[in-house]
Formats: sequence, C-alpha cells, structure tokens
Amino acid sequence: MLRTRLLTAAVAIPLLTWTIFWAPPWVYIAVVLFFTFVALREFSAMALQDMRGATTMVTGGGMLIALCVGLFRTPAAVSAGIVASLAWVLLGTLATARSTDTDMRERVNMAGQILLGCLYGGLLLPHFISVRYLPEFGPQWVFFVLGCVMAGDGGGYFGGRALGKRPLWPSVSPNKTIEGALASFVASVSIGAGINAVVLKALGPVEVLAVAGAVNVLAQLGDLLESMVKRAYGAEDSGWLLPGHGGVLDRTDSLVLPIVFVYYYAILSGGYPDLT
Repeated sequence: MLRTRLLTAAVAIPLLTWTIFWAPPWVYIAVVLFFTFVALREFSAMALQDMRGATTMVTGGGMLIALCVGLFRTPAAVSAGIVASLAWVLLGTLATARSTDTDMRERVNMAGQILLGCLYGGLLLPHFISVRYLPEFGPQWVFFVLGCVMAGDGGGYFGGRALGKRPLWPSVSPNKTIEGALASFVASVSIGAGINAVVLKALGPVEVLAVAGAVNVLAQLGDLLESMVKRAYGAEDSGWLLPGHGGVLDRTDSLVLPIVFVYYYAILSGGYPDLT
C-alpha cells in the first residue's frame, strides 16, 4: 500500500505543479471541475445509493454551484448558484416523492443529505479555482496549501507509526494518534515556512507559522469529518480513482477547508474589495 501511494504521488506531484503554474487557464479549471464532478458522484455512491434520483440531484446541484464558484468567482454568483441548487434539489425531491406520509418524511430527510453533498463537493472544492486566479500570488497560494497539507499527511503517517500511542479520536478514526497529529502539525509548519521563503514570499515569519498552522488544523479536521461520514455510511474508501489513496473525496477531505480559509485570508489581508 505504501509503495503504491508513493508511486501515485511521484506521478501526481509533477503534474500538479505544471497544472498550477503553467497550464492554460481552461486546463486548470477543467481539472478542478472534473475532480469536483467525481467527488459529487462518489458522495452519491457512498451516502445516497438507495435513494431514488439522488445521484442526479447531487451531481446537478453541486456542479451548478461549482460553475458559479469556479467561473464567476463573485459573492453574487455564488449566492445565485446556491439558491438555484436549492431549488433544483427541492423540485427534484418533490417530483420523485410518493404519496405516503412515510415516503414524504424520507424525501425531506434525503433532501438535507443531498444538499450536504452539493455544498461539500460543489462549494468547497472549486475554491481551488478562486485561489488560483487571485490578483496576486494565486498559483503560489495553491502550491502553499498543497505543500502544507501533503507534508502534514506524510508527517502524520510516519510520525504516528513511529511514535503513536495515544488515540486522537477513536470513535471517529481509530488509527489516528495524538503523536501523529503533532507530527503532522510540525511537518506542515516547517514545509509551509520553506515554501513561503522560496515560492510564496507573501507572509512574514510569524504570520507564516500562524497560517500554516491553521491550514494543518483545518486539514486534520477535514480528514476527521470525512472519516465520520464514511463510518456513518459503512464505507472504507469513497472511491478508487487514485491508486493507494482511495477516491477523490479521500484525497480532498484534508484540502477543502484549508483552501477556503486561504482564499478568504488572502483577499481580506490583501485588500481586494471587489472579491469580498
């Protein structure tokens, strides 16, 4: 398993670096939207496989939000996408409902789960496009987030194996330890400081420690949240697209919260009033 993960990373990292810094805009946007589409399908297959019409509603509603976030990148467009997605899901739920009271209750509960999938996949992940096309340091910010999260994943894995003794949150993720979480934090902050010094060059020495630390905490929280969802639905992995890493949701769970945080941190600290 470890060898497969390392081989996948060896292929993926150069491709990611090229896509972030040098690919034409349409290629980068298409890649992010493709992974968003796959993530939405994985969520449907994992959580909503027994619900009539759920896959179509999650995919359609999530991609509607994703297109607004990724292509227009304004608060008004995002709000419009969310409202349109809400209408899509509610109309779809109504159209597929049967006349019994029991079925009506099930459809209402299903609508909530579908909206969760739409927002989790369609709203958060496309922020990789929003960050990439910030007026300043866009590609560098994306690289910073990916570097911090990947370093944290590696540090947590190897640190947990070598030093891990005390469970972090056994009811959610039995294999994670406090020692692994601390090793993950140290690795993220260290690599984040290095990327800032060489590539990003936008953060002060104290600021970079705080931002990289926040990225790591959010990454670990996102990983735990996805573990909770998988346990709730009895799934081991969300998919199979990435050998040794599971599905897209398994790899992006630790990325979606950090990329949203970095986007708003960058626009607020950088003073871009047209983006807020």
